[in-house]
Amino acid sequence: TGAAYAAQLGTMRVNEEIDALSTMGISPFEFLVLPRMLGLILMMPLLTIYANLVGIAGGAVVGIGMLKVGVIPYWNHTWAAVSLDDFAAGLIKSVVFGVLIAIAGCLRGMQSGRSSAAVGLAATSAVVTGIVFIIVSDAVLTVVYDAIGF
Repeated sequence: TGAAYAAQLGTMRVNEEIDALSTMGISPFEFLVLPRMLGLILMMPLLTIYANLVGIAGGAVVGIGMLKVGVIPYWNHTWAAVSLDDFAAGLIKSVVFGVLIAIAGCLRGMQSGRSSAAVGLAATSAVVTGIVFIIVSDAVLTVVYDAIGF
């Protein structure tokens, strides 16, 4: 997603669409960056909830279908193993990751040069920046969660 953002914004820079927005008095940040950031910030928690539910359903298929675990024991053990704190911690991380991915992609896209090669470099740079941001923020959030007992 960050690479796509960087490529879209970089292409807009090459085609001078960002300059045209500025000339018309429209803030490129508010018109191009903000909607992308809000979209990713809203979708990441929804994707996290979806992935969690699909993971639980996949575990049920394997546990119930292949390992012959009963439906009720599977549900009880799953409910006992996963607390609401774990769920909340995952949602908080997903929001933070969404913000960081959007920032990395939009930042690199807006910093892109005015050639097609620069657009490719911006997309690659957005991926690397996003990965570094996620690794560092995950470590920081893990330490914070451990410190507050979350």
